[in-house]
Amino acid sequence: MERKSMLLLLAAVVFALVSVPSVLFNNAIKKYFSFVGQWNVATVKPTRTVSMPLMHPRPDRPVEAPQPELRFVRFDIKIAGAKDVRIAGDFNKWNPDSLVLVKKDAKTWEAMLPLPPGRYKYICRIDGQEVLDPLNPDTDTEGGRKVSVITVK
Repeated sequence: MERKSMLLLLAAVVFALVSVPSVLFNNAIKKYFSFVGQWNVATVKPTRTVSMPLMHPRPDRPVEAPQPELRFVRFDIKIAGAKDVRIAGDFNKWNPDSLVLVKKDAKTWEAMLPLPPGRYKYICRIDGQEVLDPLNPDTDTEGGRKVSVITVK
């Protein structure tokens, strides 16, 4: 075979190897875009950033004060042999049934309570007896009795 016919044969083989996959690829792309073309695509338009208009109080609703940010306060009491530990305070209207502590290990009782910042008075009720919090030295009086005080910041 001559060099010219060899080059022509090589060119035909290269053309076949390049054109067949590109035709298949082109058909796949056409099918994909015809599928996508059936969807309604929303356009995103740039907008200006503006501030919200000031809120005017509605006459039919009273103006509410903004809610204070809450802090999670952990009450830990370490006492051996207790069967029931509760806390009563001005944050739960001195109702010991509303805050029952959970036993974490043999000596530790614990509860988490969300409270807004402020100063709170409380007393621990351990097996029915009122005692001061043994881990908190801050105290005050409430109704003629000595109680523990916690400050939430």
